[in-house]
Amino acid sequence: METTDQFVFTTPRGKQDSRKINYLIDVRDFIGTPGHALLILAANRHLSVDVLNLYLWDEWEIERSRAWVYRRRWLFEAPNAHVYPSPQDRRAIAIMKAYPTLSLGQLSRLLAKHGIRRSREWVRRHRCDE
Repeated sequence: METTDQFVFTTPRGKQDSRKINYLIDVRDFIGTPGHALLILAANRHLSVDVLNLYLWDEWEIERSRAWVYRRRWLFEAPNAHVYPSPQDRRAIAIMKAYPTLSLGQLSRLLAKHGIRRSREWVRRHRCDE
């Protein structure tokens, strides 16, 4: 795979311009930045939540809760990594689509009223699913 690419675009003044786009980064270049922990998560999708949390602390002294790692790890999963074989999941997603302005807690309670028990975390992760 190519590690760089040329991005060609038209400027607001109508001129053609281009910039080099990098596809590879060295996570070590971001030590001490707020995004360093997220880059570690992105580069190590194969590791469990607990192993990631241990690695962040042991190697980089980045202290994050298990919940923090769990809530952000899904950002780097492949699209359609979660399949919804359950008709109940499809029903829950349809109900959430009908109420886009409700909060996570309100959606969770609404689903419970329809007989679908889902946590606020589940609602957060799946409220935009199709």
